[in-house]
Amino acid sequence: MSYKKILCFGSLNPDLIYFVDELPKRGDDIRSSNSLIRAGGTAINCAEKIVLWNKLVHVRGNSLGRDPMGNYLIDYLKSKNINHDSLIIDESDTPTCSIFIDSSGERTIVSSGYQKLNWNNFENISSYDSLMLDRYSIEFVREDIKKIKSNTGLFISQAGYEYEIDYKLDFLTVSKDEISVSEANELIESEVIRYILLTSSNLPARLISLEGTIEIVPPDFKTINANGAGDTTAAYIAAFGIEDLISTIKKACAAGAIVAGTNDQPTIEKIEEISKLVEVNPR
Repeated sequence: MSYKKILCFGSLNPDLIYFVDELPKRGDDIRSSNSLIRAGGTAINCAEKIVLWNKLVHVRGNSLGRDPMGNYLIDYLKSKNINHDSLIIDESDTPTCSIFIDSSGERTIVSSGYQKLNWNNFENISSYDSLMLDRYSIEFVREDIKKIKSNTGLFISQAGYEYEIDYKLDFLTVSKDEISVSEANELIESEVIRYILLTSSNLPARLISLEGTIEIVPPDFKTINANGAGDTTAAYIAAFGIEDLISTIKKACAAGAIVAGTNDQPTIEKIEEISKLVEVNPR
């Protein structure tokens, strides 16, 4: 299965990224070896990869302000041909996300500004084939999400886990830092989620379902920058579905590994190449 029209719903914000040797202790004053600003938030992170794979993708989520940061994001979406016609532009401040990346490539994130924002709804959701949610948006749109699965047949996936999942999902991609294996098994047994992919940088990932557990061993890349790797994995699943489950999971994990461990773009050709290095082992 390969979906033709995908909606990425969730956080939209500029990422303020700082590269540091290590995180500061309380009260410390440290220097960043480098810094950059990029368009971010899970909705944008995923949409820009889906566009790279020649898919039609739309973004919705939090409102953006009529301020320099909001204008920066709109200009970026236009430049990438990501449909954003439904976004709310108002007088609120555009939220930001500060990301601190240490020498090991791991990241610490401080998000701010979401609580006072307006959020899109799911108008015309049946016109899409696939809906990808992010963890940050759930507290603002939970009741709407509950209605979607019963009223539509679209594929619903989610990136990340923060709030209780009491709505139906086909797929959850989540870091092992966000959820324990026992919690994941409980969600599967409750049948609110069909599949859960637990990821963890260079360590083997784990696919959990009622049919059993599969271990996915990524290629032996040293993590350079894990920022966006999990979103890339989730984006691949949202774009290509799980009809050919093992093939999709291998390619999704390959896409995430490319982002975390190389300076290459996760193109379809590169994903095909790297997916051959991904091992799948029943547990």
